[in-house]
Amino acid sequence: MINFTVIDDQLINRIIDEAYLLLEETGVEVQCDELIERMEKAGLPVNKETNRITFPQAVTKQSIASSPEAIQLFDRSGNLFSTIGGNKTNFVPASSALNILDWRTGERRTAQTADFVEYIKVVDQAKHIAYPSTAFSTDDIPQDIADAWRLYMVMAHSNKPVVSGAFTHHGVPRMARMMECFRESQSEMMEKPMAVFTCCPNSPLRWGKDSSYNLIDCVEKGIIVEIVPVLMIGLAVPVTTVGALVMQTAEVLSGVVFTQLIKPGSPVIFGGAPGAFHMQLMSAPMTGVEALQLYCGYAQICQHLKIPSQAYMGLGDGKFNDPQAGSETASGAYLAALSRINQVAGAGMLDFVNCFSLEKLVFDDEIFGHVNHFMRDIEIKGDLPIKPFIDEVLTEQQICTMEHTLEYWPKELYMPGPMVDRTSWQQWEQFGSNNWQDRARNMIQESLDNYNEEPIEENLDQELRKIMCDGHINPDDLPAYG
Repeated sequence: MINFTVIDDQLINRIIDEAYLLLEETGVEVQCDELIERMEKAGLPVNKETNRITFPQAVTKQSIASSPEAIQLFDRSGNLFSTIGGNKTNFVPASSALNILDWRTGERRTAQTADFVEYIKVVDQAKHIAYPSTAFSTDDIPQDIADAWRLYMVMAHSNKPVVSGAFTHHGVPRMARMMECFRESQSEMMEKPMAVFTCCPNSPLRWGKDSSYNLIDCVEKGIIVEIVPVLMIGLAVPVTTVGALVMQTAEVLSGVVFTQLIKPGSPVIFGGAPGAFHMQLMSAPMTGVEALQLYCGYAQICQHLKIPSQAYMGLGDGKFNDPQAGSETASGAYLAALSRINQVAGAGMLDFVNCFSLEKLVFDDEIFGHVNHFMRDIEIKGDLPIKPFIDEVLTEQQICTMEHTLEYWPKELYMPGPMVDRTSWQQWEQFGSNNWQDRARNMIQESLDNYNEEPIEENLDQELRKIMCDGHINPDDLPAYG
């Protein structure tokens, strides 16, 4: 197994100890009365004047111990689909863009429901993207149901689990009721979770109303929680890696404690979305080298604490599918896998997670295939001792037709798909002289043509729409799901 670290174990221990101390002495501000009341009843110290909760170290450590080391994720039908934890890396699309880069015209624009339908049909067939996210929002539906509409679109077109989240403090219960339509009971929903929802504390050391309610509702409804601080390095957290890691660890662990005091054993993921704040441009690239170092650092912290990990990596901060996007995506994807991050959110995303591209999605899927092949274990496979092999080579004078080559060639040599050009110039001309964009568009169209997922039953579709609309919107006014 490949071992990759950026911080020595002694410093990891000190960072964690500093986070414990920060939570015990300073704590976090909570802007949600219900969460404050629940934590006070659970025994956490609460300062009513500042709404600040502090965390005795014994409680924090017990909460870490009660959270699962690995999380089982089930599909829409209730079958075990994947595991989040250990050394496994699941690549998924990033969230939550407001724009798309139109794959037909190259135009950057707001997304429509038809765009989302195309996205889910394509990502559902990706070979190396584990499961979809609700990657972007559409503006052709009432915005007070925008979060539920994205989830509905995924569930209507894919049997796979999903990464999602609510936009408001009251959004999770409605979305949970929608997912319960695919389970026989509330208990089965908790036993077989089909979704991971993102909850974001606000740096430094603050939980807002929306994220607090979302966390409570997710735990009670059987939805896996990923705690994802959006760290502005040098603006909201220290500009130095160690200081930023202490802050992130404290913020995530506060959420871990909340989940375990609400329901011990609740599945929770240690996540992050750091960006290196650029004071001149007022931007915070998630692909900045400082952010990449932070991701790799907190992956080690997750391994030490035995908590599953998540990261916004394998994406591009630039505007277009250009060399910058390829470089940022590949470097992030390789570092994420080397760091054993369990859920890597990045596929398809550009422009500081503000713009989603289907062309990038199909290219990213190929990058992840390369990464997965690189991460395979290196073992002896009939090649040691080497002398018998060499003796046969000297006799046969041809390696290509040897039994050893014929057995291992299909497994050892990775054959990329159409997005990676391995042809000679003459072959490229012979095959039509297609550039990367031609190949991407051909792959997208092929996926759309080959999509064959059975549509959900009409009565189920009507029930999902009824839950979304909740008597306030006419379901007939919503777009068809396609």
